Amino acid sequence: MKKITLLLSFIACVGFMQAQTLLVENFDYNANTVLLGQGLWTVTGTNTAAPLVNVTAKSISYASYPGSEIGNEVTLTNGEDLYKNFTAQTSGAVYVSALVNIKVAPANGDYFIHFGPTDMAGNAYIGRTFVKADASGKIIFGLMQASSGTTTYSTETFDIGSTILLVLKHDVVTKTSSIIVNPSMTTEPATGWLINSTGNNSTANIGSIGLRQPSASAALDMKLDGIRVATSWSALFSTTGVSNANTNSFKAIVSGKNLMLQGVKEGAAVEIYSAIGS
Repeated sequence: MKKITLLLSFIACVGFMQAQTLLVENFDYNANTVLLGQGLWTVTGTNTAAPLVNVTAKSISYASYPGSEIGNEVTLTNGEDLYKNFTAQTSGAVYVSALVNIKVAPANGDYFIHFGPTDMAGNAYIGRTFVKADASGKIIFGLMQASSGTTTYSTETFDIGSTILLVLKHDVVTKTSSIIVNPSMTTEPATGWLINSTGNNSTANIGSIGLRQPSASAALDMKLDGIRVATSWSALFSTTGVSNANTNSFKAIVSGKNLMLQGVKEGAAVEIYSAIGS
C-alpha cells in the first residue's frame, strides 16, 4: 500500500475520475511474454488453443491519442481468447477505444474485440467488432447484429498496415452497439457511426472487455494497443486522472488527513486533482 498525505478536499475527485475511466491497458509488460496472467487478463471460456496472445514490442502509434507511445502492444493472430474485467455498468453508455494495425485480414471476416458481462459469463459477447479484407485489398469494419447473427459492414475502406483509432460504444439501456473509426477525440461525433440497431443484451451488466483470436481458417495478423474503457467520450480521451491502474482494484481510503491508495502498480505515476483542478 502506498501512503500519500493530501487534503481531504481531493478525495471526491479521485472517486469521480475512477468511476469515469474504467480501464486503461497500455500493455506495459515485457515484450515477448504471454499476456495471460498479466494485468488480470484471463482465458475466455476454455479456449487455450495456441498461438497465445503475446505482448510484443511497440511498433504502432497515433498522434494525440492518450494510449499511444506507452508500454508495448499485443499481436492477435489465431487461437487463444482473453478478457479483462472492469467496474460493471448497468446503465448509461460504455466506450472502448484502441489502436489497431492490421497486416492480414480474414477474407470472410471475423471479430477481434467485444464487451461482455463480468467474468465474460455465459459467452455473452456484446458489440462484436469485425474486420475483413474487401475485393480491392483494403479492409472494412463491421458489427454483428446479435438478434440475427448477421454482420453489417461499413462501406468505408482503410489501407492494410495503417494504424487506426477504433471506438466501440454500447448503450446498456437501449442495448445498441456502434463503432466509429478515426473520430475526432475532442467531441463525440453525431454522425459517422456504424449502428448495430438490432443488437440486444440479456446480460446483467457490461463489465469486461474481450480480445478474440479467430480460428486458423480466418487468417488474421493484427497489432492492438492502448485500450481505454470509459463511461463518457471526454473520459475516454482524457490525459488526466488515474493512469496505469492495471490491477483494476483501485481504492482510495481516507484515514484522518491521509489518503491511502490500493491497487496501483508499484512505481506508477498517479495524478490526483482537486475539485477546482489543482
